[in-house]
Amino acid sequence: MASIFKRAGKNGRYSWYIRYRDPSGRDVKKKVPARTKREAEYYLAKTLEKLEDSTYQLEIRHHQTRFFEIADDFLEYSRAHKRSWERDEISVQKLKKFFGDIPCRLITRSKIDRYIALRKRGGDGLGKPAKPATINRELACLQTIFRRALQEGKIAQNPMRGFKLLPEDNVRDRVLNEEEFQRLVLNAPIHLKPILICAWETGMRRGEILNLKWEQVDMNRGVIKLGGDSTKNGRSRIVPISSNLERILKRLPRNNEYVFTYKGSRLRDIRSAFMVACKGAGIDDFRFHDLPHCFVTGVRRKSVPDRVIMAITGHQTLECFKRYDNISIDDLKWAVG
Repeated sequence: MASIFKRAGKNGRYSWYIRYRDPSGRDVKKKVPARTKREAEYYLAKTLEKLEDSTYQLEIRHHQTRFFEIADDFLEYSRAHKRSWERDEISVQKLKKFFGDIPCRLITRSKIDRYIALRKRGGDGLGKPAKPATINRELACLQTIFRRALQEGKIAQNPMRGFKLLPEDNVRDRVLNEEEFQRLVLNAPIHLKPILICAWETGMRRGEILNLKWEQVDMNRGVIKLGGDSTKNGRSRIVPISSNLERILKRLPRNNEYVFTYKGSRLRDIRSAFMVACKGAGIDDFRFHDLPHCFVTGVRRKSVPDRVIMAITGHQTLECFKRYDNISIDDLKWAVG
């Protein structure tokens, strides 16, 4: 049964309503922006038409979809298909704390700006104040969540379409000297020590190291062969093995296909162990990701050509490479004698 009718509001003004049954049999009364009976009939006809071609069901789905649903769907995809799923998981945790079960249709630019402001300031359950680079990783994750949900028909529009990330000035200048690095290794848990040395001696990234298999290590030629499926930029490269790293690798047990293990099992996470090492060594403001910076800076000081260093680290552009090449005060003093 479908019909139209008028109803007076508290202000005494009349509004037009339409009445119909949805696919579940529920009786629906809905106010429409009609000024005349003819316009109300038009809205009723359009609604009945949508019910016929299932558009109504899709609109209901869009209306009800909440953020945590599309965030969890994305995280499931990330864990199955992305090497950087751990980073996505951290970002999603922050995003869900703020957006939670908010219907996606209510997430607007102003709501996203509110999230950015809170992340900059810290608090409200979102942790310490975050730097622009960290916030940008979370916003990029949010963009992907909405884009995938839109493609899969779970939402009607992407509130982040055309959204610009924050300007960054995040070039790290934290480089350890030899004495600091030796302190770091000395205070590291036993299973972390060879990983630290590998990063220091090769400039390899954490994921490349933890995913390294013995079949990629060619002791005869003294190189590590990284395939495109294990590098950040998807390109294969050859990493030379130093004499120090060679000694370390020869001492490691080969009871697993992966090079770096813990109690015979593959190592997947070293964050806690790395924090223990830094605290024990008294080293502040240092991340595992800074070790490739240390490598690049160290070999550059040995006058190794940029092209050779870039071939080892896998950097494709000089601009990106220079972000890893830190010029210290000692370098500046050396330049002028």
